Amino acid sequence: MDFFRRQRWDIIGKTGLWFSISGVILLAGILAWTFHGLNYGIDFTGGSLVRYQLAKPIATTPDEETKAVATLRQALESIGIAQAEIQVESGNGFLIKTYKVANDEEAAQRDTAIEGKITEIWGAQYGPVEPLGRETVGPVIGEEMRWTAIKGIIVGEALILLWIAIRYEFKFGVAAILALAHDVVATTGMMALLHVELNSWFVAVLLTVVGYSVNDTVVIFDRIRENRGRHRHAPFAPIVNASLLETMARSLNTVLTVVYTLLALLFFGGTVVHGFALAMLIGVSFGCYSSIFIAAPLVVWFERLGARRKVGASVGSSRPAIATVGGMTIAPEEVDEEGAAASGGRAKVSAVDTMRRAAEAAQEEKRRIRRERRTKKRGAGSKPGAPGKGR
Repeated sequence: MDFFRRQRWDIIGKTGLWFSISGVILLAGILAWTFHGLNYGIDFTGGSLVRYQLAKPIATTPDEETKAVATLRQALESIGIAQAEIQVESGNGFLIKTYKVANDEEAAQRDTAIEGKITEIWGAQYGPVEPLGRETVGPVIGEEMRWTAIKGIIVGEALILLWIAIRYEFKFGVAAILALAHDVVATTGMMALLHVELNSWFVAVLLTVVGYSVNDTVVIFDRIRENRGRHRHAPFAPIVNASLLETMARSLNTVLTVVYTLLALLFFGGTVVHGFALAMLIGVSFGCYSSIFIAAPLVVWFERLGARRKVGASVGSSRPAIATVGGMTIAPEEVDEEGAAASGGRAKVSAVDTMRRAAEAAQEEKRRIRRERRTKKRGAGSKPGAPGKGR
């Protein structure tokens, strides 16, 4: 854990780089989303539901049902019927949900092809195969449910903004919400770019990514608040940079444990969970990235923006042209275009050094206050007419 604390990585100093990377990713995803659209699956578009029944049961246990579904799915993919939803009914029946087709003739041809594959695999041992009919079904996730999900995400982010603003400061809440919006848009854009088929699981992915990302962000914000309260006279940007280095091990360890599991699902889970695992892997990675490289730098950017406004107001008034940035009083000429005064300069220091210097500054401030108090007491005691010790 001390490895990251000892590093001299200037994360906040490279804010422009992190924002540029995110901008490129978001732009690519939004362009793919706009011109190609999302690849909605059966749950969004609806489809056809066909049933077949065998004379004898082929599956009596959950394991046998899983094997039967996998075998039939592989057979259907070989004839071009991909991403079908397959379910075993009563041990000897299949319920298969597929895409809509242009007309009844194509639907009949597809039904015949499915029946032929079932007969080819199980007909000799468990047949004959009896078709029980076909029906058209609507989308599981209709237009109304999509808007309900969007409204739910918006309301959730508004509540997160309110909670973080109360617990920390308003600028922390705004930074967290912008980071969450970054994660949702980036994940959706990457799904459009990769043309991954999306079904009902994608709504669960987005909500999970939002929860994961805000949890990681709050941990970092908590460390920033703790360090800022402990070292009130230290510049704000170095405190944030040190807080990021102090929580880096926790953030990486958390995301890696999730990534390892998702990679196992992605490579060994089969086609059924492939899209879900890929979306979760992308979303969780973006969530970790935004917590470190988007949310925290945004807080520093908001802090510098507020400092510049204070400096501008003081310059335009008759009061002395000074302002307070991160607990440090500065003059307006000390605030350059890059906010160097707010960051305490461009010197690269580790989190350990930053905290040590902040502690030394706090101790020096305490000693200065004590010296001023002693000077005032001595000055009061030496005033003319003051009673002497011998009286």
